[in-house]
This record gives sequence, C-alpha cells and structure tokens, in this order.
Amino acid sequence: MTTSRLTPEQQAENRRLWTIAVENAKRTLKAGDRLRVTKCPGTKRWITFAGWDGNWIVSKSGINDFSPRCVDRVNSLAVDFTQEGTA
Repeated sequence: MTTSRLTPEQQAENRRLWTIAVENAKRTLKAGDRLRVTKCPGTKRWITFAGWDGNWIVSKSGINDFSPRCVDRVNSLAVDFTQEGTA
C-alpha cells in the first residue's frame, strides 16, 4: 500500500493552489495558445491548447492529461497560474 508523504496541511495547500490554477487558466487560455508544460518525470514540452476536459487541459492532438499547475509559459511568456489575482 502506498501512503502519502504529505501532511494534511500540505494536501490542503496543494488543493488550494490547484483550484487557483484552474480558475486562472480557464480565464486566460484561448484555443491555439502555445503552452509549455512539465510532464513526468520533469520533461518540458510545448503543446497547442485546444480546450478543456473538466479541469484538465486538452492539447490539439487530443491528449487531456495536462494540469494547469504545470504550465510555465503561454505563447513564450512566463506564467504562474497558482498566483492569486493573475490572469
């Protein structure tokens, strides 16, 4: 059995940052935007934003496995969707 190494406080903070990132990204992103995302195990790649599958970013190729928290650039501009009041 796998156990979480995060404390309940850390888990709550991760959920809070996830919620902020989703809200900011949904206000900001438009179809066709170029995003740089980080995927496991830390690989950075560029994708073209196509839309949303719930709270997950969908790329032009149809992959829906990108978290708004893992986006660090939009159209070559640095972003941090976890910052409150951004977008």
